[in-house]
Amino acid sequence: MEINIWSGEGLPAGKNTGGRGLSVKTSEDKREDKRNSGLEPIKSRSISSGEREIKALLNSGFIIKNDENFLLNTYGFIDKDVKNNFNDLFIKNNFVEVQGASFNSMTPYGRNITVKNIIMSSEKFNKINSAKYAGNYAKYDEKFNEDYKLSKFTLDNYFDLKRLPIAIDAKNTAPGVINIETGEASGGGIKEVKYSISEIPSSYKFKFDKKHSDIFSDTDKRPELGILKEYKDTTDGFRNIKVTVNDKKILEIESIHNWQKIMNYVKTRDMQFLSGLKRNERDEILERIEVHHINQLQDDGKENVRNLIAIGEDAHRLADSYKILIDKNTGYYRERYFNSEAGNTVKSENITKEKTYVRLLETISNLALNDKIMLNDIKLDVEANSAMRLAMMTDTGENLRLLFIDGKTGEELRLLAAKTDGETEKNIAKTALINIVKELATGI
Repeated sequence: MEINIWSGEGLPAGKNTGGRGLSVKTSEDKREDKRNSGLEPIKSRSISSGEREIKALLNSGFIIKNDENFLLNTYGFIDKDVKNNFNDLFIKNNFVEVQGASFNSMTPYGRNITVKNIIMSSEKFNKINSAKYAGNYAKYDEKFNEDYKLSKFTLDNYFDLKRLPIAIDAKNTAPGVINIETGEASGGGIKEVKYSISEIPSSYKFKFDKKHSDIFSDTDKRPELGILKEYKDTTDGFRNIKVTVNDKKILEIESIHNWQKIMNYVKTRDMQFLSGLKRNERDEILERIEVHHINQLQDDGKENVRNLIAIGEDAHRLADSYKILIDKNTGYYRERYFNSEAGNTVKSENITKEKTYVRLLETISNLALNDKIMLNDIKLDVEANSAMRLAMMTDTGENLRLLFIDGKTGEELRLLAAKTDGETEKNIAKTALINIVKELATGI
């Protein structure tokens, strides 16, 4: 035990002796002080490292949401000191925080949303402003939207790859590009990973002759993934994402988001939970039923059935203006309850048709062992993170082309995966696939 005695004057800062000038420090207290003193340098180094990483990312052109998830991914922990350092970093380095900036078409479905707490370099901010004052704001808006989506997707993969762990060079990284330092015997060196995102619904306009569906000429305007299903003209959401490593495409995904089917599913699921709606004397509902985002799009809410609930139009207006509060888990609970009841799980006709299922099994049985393992990994990644189920498959020798269908919402996902032996390439493809699947209507 250690005993320290102070006079009433000149007490150490922060010490409260209650006027007695006496402090008793046990051996346990001394051990705790030693542990804390050892943690401070580690914490300080972690913050410095995080600051350098954020600065490198911003200087590389990233547009970053200032939120706790980003801090957690970068620093590993969040407290007052970390937040203060984080905020000081942007002030000292001329990064700009834009509160409540409204941009066009930030979602694939053509709605305007407000993006909160966007942080960007002052150079990027000045370009947007100069385009605005030049009367060219709409054109630059489109470029900004593309950069924002690409930045977000790249950062999701960036932090997931770091956790594996894979060494990443933040200074040579940019939206849509991650440079990875590998030590693999086959190749090694820097591997440049590139992501691209397109929301042009090319596959919707595609038509083909059913009698000659397997014969194409070089002039056919068809999706790169090839024919797996005939797509009809529609205005649903569409997204195509390509992932390349050293300019070799290892993954391509087209997701088809059938918004009308998703709304119909949510309304069917939630009707038993709706109460207080306006009704006439025959008990017919007079009020229009609408679909509400619990976490709104401007707050990073997803187009996911767990984030959607059916609600009366009057209550919808109140919820959108935050005059009534809805439990954030409401959609999740309704989803679990609805799908636990017998007979409520809607099955896809494409999957339950016996002939289609038999052909799928035959195709899988003809795969080589390594290709079966690859297919199984992809199936697990998709089916464990969504309600998607494999419906069709073709093997081209160089890659697998797969069609997944969500039987509840009609959402479709077409996937091309290149056959590769490299572990780094497999991890890159797996990470991107999971991040894409999480954004699907029934993604987890």
